[in-house]
Amino acid sequence: MAVRCRLFTLTLFMCSPLFAQACPDCNVTPKSLTEMRNCYRPLLVFSPSVNDPRLKQQSARLDAAADDMMDRFVMYTPVLNTTKDFQAPLDTPFTLLNVKEMHLIRSRFHIPAEQFTVMLIDEDGSEKLRSTRPVTANRLNTLIDTLPARKREMQRPHAN
Repeated sequence: MAVRCRLFTLTLFMCSPLFAQACPDCNVTPKSLTEMRNCYRPLLVFSPSVNDPRLKQQSARLDAAADDMMDRFVMYTPVLNTTKDFQAPLDTPFTLLNVKEMHLIRSRFHIPAEQFTVMLIDEDGSEKLRSTRPVTANRLNTLIDTLPARKREMQRPHAN
């Protein structure tokens, strides 16, 4: 189903000013990791504060490569203790989950509230990267491009 759904991506991207959508059935702004499965590659950015310089650095790096993130169906997903005063990225596809969902994600991945961590989750729900420092877009692109699903995406005509 995921391959069939990907054929609609270019059309959906042209209809949506900010977000590429993996499949017509995928929520443009998912509210849980479950909703992202088989639709996006969540980039979970755990941060102790919305003012943490590492969070701001990660967001800036993603914004500088927003087209790459859209092409690879990366969904920037900050995991914060509070969403108050969160500054949304300019161009990067993102979703802001509710505090309860963020708490469940912290618990699932064993990330303490005071710890900064970046995690890339593949469309199938498996963890592909974990770093305690902001990650470059080049590192993300290189890693994602080695994944079997991404290799299939790139072989399609008019692929991202």
